[in-house]
Amino acid sequence: MAHQIQGQVSSIDESGRLISDISNEQVANAPRDESLTIKFGDHATVGLFPADHDQPPATMVASFGSSGFIEIEIVGISLSEMLGVKKGESVTIEW
Repeated sequence: MAHQIQGQVSSIDESGRLISDISNEQVANAPRDESLTIKFGDHATVGLFPADHDQPPATMVASFGSSGFIEIEIVGISLSEMLGVKKGESVTIEW
């Protein structure tokens, strides 16, 4: 993979969504498809979606967050509780 951005989980919102410290601007020119991988802890997801995505429930999604930073969630489920991910966990985006 030619590009890599390192960051971490900077906060977790009330619904269990992970908010990274990687800004939307840092990945503005990155691909949105499955050639992009977001890794955090022992987990990973592919692709990058807009904040207003319409992915189905129980789907793990990384998106351009309304916070201005990349956010990772499991639609309708607390990702933090389900996977035990905590603030400070490393986040790597590669493409």
